[in-house]
Amino acid sequence: MNNYPTNHKITNNSIINFENFNNTKELTTFMLNEKLYTRLLVETDFLDNPNALQFSDLEMIYLFVHNKKDMNEKKNRMTNTKQEYLRDLLIIYKQLLENLTTFQIKLSYQVLGHAPSLFQSLTHSNLRKYQEWLLTAPLGKGGKPYAAATLNRKMIILKSFLSYLYINEYIKIPLHEKMLSSNVRDADIPNRDLSSNEVLQLLDYFKGHPILHCFIAVLSTTGLRIRELCSSRISDITYQDGDYWLNVMGKGRKQREVLLHPNIIEEIRLFRIRRRLEFKLDTTDDSPIFTTATGNPYNYKYLSNYLTKHINKADITFIKIRRTPITPHFLRHAYAIISAENGATLESISPSLGHSSYRTTARYLEKRLSRKNSASHTWKNSNIINSL
Repeated sequence: MNNYPTNHKITNNSIINFENFNNTKELTTFMLNEKLYTRLLVETDFLDNPNALQFSDLEMIYLFVHNKKDMNEKKNRMTNTKQEYLRDLLIIYKQLLENLTTFQIKLSYQVLGHAPSLFQSLTHSNLRKYQEWLLTAPLGKGGKPYAAATLNRKMIILKSFLSYLYINEYIKIPLHEKMLSSNVRDADIPNRDLSSNEVLQLLDYFKGHPILHCFIAVLSTTGLRIRELCSSRISDITYQDGDYWLNVMGKGRKQREVLLHPNIIEEIRLFRIRRRLEFKLDTTDDSPIFTTATGNPYNYKYLSNYLTKHINKADITFIKIRRTPITPHFLRHAYAIISAENGATLESISPSLGHSSYRTTARYLEKRLSRKNSASHTWKNSNIINSL
């Protein structure tokens, strides 16, 4: 059964039609196909005679996501970024269509012979009602509203898309200009700190599980993102001047090298033995370093959920009393915190994590360093404390 509303059809000659797909995931997969981009531009002569009104809403989403700004393909959006944009925009599109009455949206036929366009029908008032609805709608994890960071990401993508529609004259109203701000405050950021002692407790607890132990060890000692870990290949590891290095392609196609300590190399070797795979450096071997039991590369979302599930089931006191479940991203924070405790500067930690701004790295360290530098520590041997 199709999960999309079927009473709002797009044009019969449209290349992308949601009625042909069962759910957002199927449509996202189809729309990741870059070959449609050239077809849309060539068949419609869009480059020489730009007339965005000939496209459907879904085709405009597609053109926005695959929009090429540079001749160098490496400077355009990565596939993972495109997938995230598509998923968020299609979910937003579906939410708007399913709640036309709630947001008081009146679909209009702005182009004769075309189906009504949702985006061309939107007003500032409609968009404001949608944003207010998002604040309380049970759309997040556990039936709760979206987390502040999730909501902020979605609104940034939507705002950029609406700006694209206006610039290309697909919509007449600059909807992006009056969107409510969704900036994440420091108070909205959950506590993701893990100390060296807590990491040691995790490693000790899972020492009899080579798969989980390896993942925890690698993530906490390298600061890798879970997506970076899943995409790493044997050919990405090099040995130079007595050290092992992992070449990583991070966010925004930023490359960096991550140091793999000898003990971590041993962890990887034991992991691969468990998977019945050999481990030797080979710059021509593009097979994944970490594979599932069936020999396939890990999907980063699956692995993130897998690690989160097992870590939070561990019979460890600090895990039981935490307000928020521990995810693999906490181990990235642990890397930053432990590096700082060992004497590393903000200027050296930031590029090691692949951050484009020192400010992001500072957030990782802020709560821990604030506690460490608290003036209250000077009271520990004071007469008042000792007299109590």
